Amino acid sequence: MGKIPQSRFKGNDEEWLETQLSKITTRINRKNEDLKTDRVLTISAQYGLIGQNDFFNRRIASNNIQSYFLMKKGEFAYNKSYSSEYPVGAVKRLKLYDLGVLSTLYILFSIEDEALAEWIESFFESDKWHKEVVKRASEGARNHGLLNISPTDFFELPFCFPSTPEEQQEIAKFFSRLDTLIAAEDKKLSRLKNMKAASLEKMFPKLDETIPQVRFNGFTGDWAEKYIGECFSERKERSGKGEMISVTINSGVRKAKELDRTVHIGDTSDYKVVREGDIAYNSMRMWQGASGYSPYDGILSPAYTVITPRENIDSRFFACLFKTKQMIHIFELNSQGLTSDTWNLKYNKLKDIAVRFPLDKKEQIYIANFFSRLDTLITAQEQKLNKLRSLK
Repeated sequence: MGKIPQSRFKGNDEEWLETQLSKITTRINRKNEDLKTDRVLTISAQYGLIGQNDFFNRRIASNNIQSYFLMKKGEFAYNKSYSSEYPVGAVKRLKLYDLGVLSTLYILFSIEDEALAEWIESFFESDKWHKEVVKRASEGARNHGLLNISPTDFFELPFCFPSTPEEQQEIAKFFSRLDTLIAAEDKKLSRLKNMKAASLEKMFPKLDETIPQVRFNGFTGDWAEKYIGECFSERKERSGKGEMISVTINSGVRKAKELDRTVHIGDTSDYKVVREGDIAYNSMRMWQGASGYSPYDGILSPAYTVITPRENIDSRFFACLFKTKQMIHIFELNSQGLTSDTWNLKYNKLKDIAVRFPLDKKEQIYIANFFSRLDTLITAQEQKLNKLRSLK
């Protein structure tokens, strides 16, 4: 019995056909016995099937690759390794090289009809096949990071597909253009993040330097060295009322309701107060960069530490300083505990850490504004990218 999708391109009104993967594919079992290539492949979310040397800058496979499957350009591979991004594994097509080899843990196949092959490629980027895989996987199936589904069961996956090559190609081209656009926007996001990382290193002096490598025009003189306790005091105010907030590693201080987390609804009477302009940090994750400037008032868990700026201190500047690699390393060295799971950096240790910064608050504000604008661009680009991925 044929089926019709909810949305399709104009001019296509034929019912789609139902079949099994085995009916339109040929399984590949050829081995790399003659060592026709030494390019060992891996699966990347961004690049698909890519050589380990190109992706990791080294090969992590065993030396004996003669027993590996030999794969040719245009063929498909199913990797049963699962992750949050690929909950039932991933199917990718070899597009970057003429030849490559893969572990026999992969399931390889080819499709002769190019239009259908292009459509299948876009189909496996969707989640429409996930439910059928889960059905066929055996009980307690997740073993050593692999989904326990046999090749026979995999090739019995049922699905519907367009009955005409024209509709197959239209759909495939649509998703191909969308993938190209997503990749381009992803590169823009990477460039912005790289720019921020490079700026954090160049706009703050190294431990043996008195001025940074890059500085805004009009500002001169050495930066001062002081203890954090001379720049911030600890806020110890407690309250059970207020906006619940949280501190993230990548996004700084955020309202808890904006995050994909369970909001605490128990007793909050002992929660710490945060005021706009404070810096809050996770005492057990400061060595990982879990700190940030708070743009609003709120309350958070007693496990956090809140510091408030003294006179002539711009806390947004220090929030940026605390994100530099060298400061995060210093926070790690000063965290107390037997293992990384118990490392803790309370204010009584934080206040004795030396930092270097410009005494002129105007320069602090210039630097803080620069990173604020950069963060705004990054957030906007992330939102744009997420919309494209949701569209796909």
